[in-house]
Amino acid sequence: MEIIKKIVLLILVIIVSGYFSIFAINLYDKFFNSGSAFVQLAAIAGLPLAYAFFLPLLFTAFGGAKKYWWIGILLLPAVAFEVYFDFSHIYFPIALGLAGWLLGLLVCRLKAIINHD
Repeated sequence: MEIIKKIVLLILVIIVSGYFSIFAINLYDKFFNSGSAFVQLAAIAGLPLAYAFFLPLLFTAFGGAKKYWWIGILLLPAVAFEVYFDFSHIYFPIALGLAGWLLGLLVCRLKAIINHD
């Protein structure tokens, strides 16, 4: 049953990342002033950024056992994309991943406090 939960979380991460990919690339453009190079491919270019944020967030908050193994393995495609296409700004997806992890940790702690009462 635990594997089904992880697969559902992965599907949810992919769907949410698809919706927020435009926002992620707009955020990237604001930070790096990259111009309109990604206008035609904004959804595709923003997908790894949104994925790097939402995967640690949702898996840390709701992943259960061995969630960090899943996060590490499932982040490999996003890391490969970022290294291949934009290695000079690799710190940006790392910062997004850390922010997602911290928010997920906060949700996990709040969930534990609420369930404890």
